[in-house]
Amino acid sequence: MGKRFLISAIAVLTLSTAASAAGQYDLKDNMLKLNTYMKTMQAGFIEGDKQKALHAAEALGVESEKLLGNEEMMRNKLPKDKAHKARIASTSAHLIADNVEIIKTSMDNVRRDTAQNAYLDIQRACMRCHNLVRDW
Repeated sequence: MGKRFLISAIAVLTLSTAASAAGQYDLKDNMLKLNTYMKTMQAGFIEGDKQKALHAAEALGVESEKLLGNEEMMRNKLPKDKAHKARIASTSAHLIADNVEIIKTSMDNVRRDTAQNAYLDIQRACMRCHNLVRDW
């Protein structure tokens, strides 16, 4: 009976460690996706390609809401010692969404700087979240 318990305990520990690592990978993978949208949006602004910037902004808004907007889901994705910081991520999702809307309504030539400033505000929201959650 002792051997069975030990083998079962090792199996559970192995599976839970793998599941935990998979959850962290999903978070990292999704963050890399958000970063790609940020890079694409920046390239659109630099190249003067409004549609490129706009499509990247819209995708960023949708994906950041999916990843960061659900505080409970974010709490489960974060390492246990960081789970209490999930609200920071959901706040960032709201800031990103607000600034995506500003970008969408400011893509004419007259308010291009407003759209670009909204991009920078998104970047600041990302850095704030990363700094606070990662304790960097």
